[in-house]
Amino acid sequence: MIALLKQYKLIAAGTAVLALMALSAAGAWQWQGNAYGKRLADQATAHETFLRQVAEANAAVILKQQADRLALEQRLAKADQQSTEKLTHALTENDRLERLYSSADDERRRLRIEVKVARADAVVSAATGSGGVGNAASVELSAAAGRTVWDIRRGMIDDQAKLAYLQEWARQILGVR
Repeated sequence: MIALLKQYKLIAAGTAVLALMALSAAGAWQWQGNAYGKRLADQATAHETFLRQVAEANAAVILKQQADRLALEQRLAKADQQSTEKLTHALTENDRLERLYSSADDERRRLRIEVKVARADAVVSAATGSGGVGNAASVELSAAAGRTVWDIRRGMIDDQAKLAYLQEWARQILGVR
């Protein structure tokens, strides 16, 4: 019986050791789980903070870009308005001059241009020396040619205004002053 008692003691001690080992493993598992859970929670918090900072930085960049875009659109609108006013003024002046020209009498309506012309000899031969430039003369344009001059002038005014507008537009877009 003593042997049986020793055997039971040995089994009880083994069972107690196994129970202690199981409790230790369960405690370690629990402690380790809590430690990892805390680390994961800290990482999640850090990640959320990082994402919030990135979102705030992106929002700041977008707001600045929108403000820059609005300022550019306002500068372009101002340049467009100024260009349109200049063009309107120049075309109005051209129309005024054309009306003044068309309502004048025949003598004043003639468009004369002072030019220097080469002397026109009746016969030019190989023996003739080099030609010379004569005195100033007056060239008179026909009424149709006079109207064409005003049309050409109007086109030049229009083209110059467009060119100035496009140059100002490019300056504004590129930020060149």
